Amino acid sequence: MAPLDIYSYLDYRAFCRDYYVDHKATDPRFSYRSFAKKASIASSYLKHVIDGKRNLSPEMSIKFGHGMDLSSKEIDYFENLVRFNQASSLEEKDLYFDRLRKKRARSLKPLGLAEAVRLLSHWYVVAIKELVVNLNTDDVKVLQKVLRKKLPENLIEKTIQELREFGWLSLSEGRWQSSASQIQFPDEVRSYVVRSFHGQMLELAIEALEDDLLEREYGAAVFTFPESEFPKLKEKLKDLQRDFISYVQDLSSQSKELSGQRVYHFGLQCFSLQKGVENEKRDV
Repeated sequence: MAPLDIYSYLDYRAFCRDYYVDHKATDPRFSYRSFAKKASIASSYLKHVIDGKRNLSPEMSIKFGHGMDLSSKEIDYFENLVRFNQASSLEEKDLYFDRLRKKRARSLKPLGLAEAVRLLSHWYVVAIKELVVNLNTDDVKVLQKVLRKKLPENLIEKTIQELREFGWLSLSEGRWQSSASQIQFPDEVRSYVVRSFHGQMLELAIEALEDDLLEREYGAAVFTFPESEFPKLKEKLKDLQRDFISYVQDLSSQSKELSGQRVYHFGLQCFSLQKGVENEKRDV
């Protein structure tokens, strides 16, 4: 059974309930009393919280977090989740919701370079991973039909097999899941494989220019900027990516049961339209 991902929750009572059910299923000896002892709280407190009969104070939120063996970052998220759910005004809710969005984006699992080499070897690897989960099927013919470019059936089948072997795809209770759905790709593209992945996606982006305007969005800006401040600009762009990912996560979690979801690619590029200093010297 996959561990609970607290960052996928926007209701702390739901997380507490799933935590209890999950642990009860794996350990029959687990009970409200055993949790209370571990968290140093009253024996009936967890049940009352799950049932909506009791709220949590900031201090009690931390005790619950320790009782559930959450990390310090997860406890911080849980405490803000409690504040968000119990906020009495719209201003408070907006404040804590914004904090949750940022913490969810920062919780992305960093992807090591070795893993990136496997996952980003070809554009279709991540596309197939997302499609299997989104469509809840590993039917090769179905996947072949919906992919942007037609791939041989045996290649799709091999890719799914490798994704399962790497632990990035799994089938649980009739539902396909991805353990690599929240990851960060290395932002420094020193590896040829990672550079190749970006190149393949840019080629697809050129093709997508012919798509219907309702199905794609392109924008650009050309500007003059101090070269010495470029590192700060890069950090700003990374913040933008985190906010974008958080926004996508929020909408996706709210519409899980709705049909019509599609797999998209979002790319961000920022580069100079001038030659580098070394290139300029060689041209002299």
